[in-house]
Amino acid sequence: MKIIIMTVLTFLLFAVLVFGNLHWNSKMSEPTLTSDKTATTKNSASESDSEIDQEYYLKLANNWPKKAQNQLKNKLTNNESYKIILLGSNSISNDNHSLEESLKKTLYNKYENHVELESIIFDGTTADYIHEDKSASLIAKKPDMVIFEPFLLNDNNVIPIPETISNITSIINVTTEALPNVSFILQPPNQIYDANLYPMQVDALQEDAKVQNLTYLNHWEAWPDGKDAAVNDYLNVNARPNESGYKLWSTYLSEYLISE
Repeated sequence: MKIIIMTVLTFLLFAVLVFGNLHWNSKMSEPTLTSDKTATTKNSASESDSEIDQEYYLKLANNWPKKAQNQLKNKLTNNESYKIILLGSNSISNDNHSLEESLKKTLYNKYENHVELESIIFDGTTADYIHEDKSASLIAKKPDMVIFEPFLLNDNNVIPIPETISNITSIINVTTEALPNVSFILQPPNQIYDANLYPMQVDALQEDAKVQNLTYLNHWEAWPDGKDAAVNDYLNVNARPNESGYKLWSTYLSEYLISE
C-alpha cells in the first residue's frame, strides 16, 4: 500500500513539474510575439512616413522652369529640401517687414518641409556686388533656385543701364558655373511713384530676361500704376514696401510658386 501511495505522489509531482514548465515557456514567448508585432507595426509606419507624394508637389510647381521642376523631383527622391533664396536689395526686406516673412508661411503650408526659403540682402549696387565677390556667399549656400531682384533702385542714377544689365548677367553666370543645377528667376524691385529713369531700368531688366531665356516675375502687374499716387499706400517713407506692399508682392509670388 505504501508503495502505491509513493508511486501516485511521484506521478503527481512529475505532472506538476511538466505543467509548470510548459506554462512558464508560454509566458516567456508572449513578450517576444508582442515585440515582433510592435516592430512590424513601427516598420510599416516608418515605410509609410518615408513615402513622398511626388506627383502632388510637382503639380504645385507646375509654373516653375523645367530645370527647377527636375531639381525638385531629384530632391524629393533623395528626401532632401529644395532651397529657394530671395536675393535682393533692401527693397525685399527692411527693419520691420520682409518679403520672406510674407511668403514663407504660404509656401511652407503647401510644400511643408520639402522647401526651404531664406533671403540674402545686399545694400549696394550691382557693381559693388561683383567687386566684393558676394557671389561666393550665395554659392556657399547651394541654392536650387534664386529669385533675383538685382538692386535696381540702388543702381538708379549711379550705374548706367547697360552696365547694370552686364553686371546682372555676370552675377548669374558666375553662380550657374559653380552650381549647374541652380535656376535663376528675375524680378524687379518694388514699384515707386512718379519715377522717370527707374521704369526704363525695369524695362531693360525684363528684356534681358527674354534674352537670357529666364523667367521674369512682373509683380508690377499687381501694384497701382507708377503715376497713380495710390502706390504710396504700399510704401514706407523711404519708398520701400510697407506691410501692405510686401503682402501684395508675396501674394503675386505665391501664385507663381504654388500652382493650384
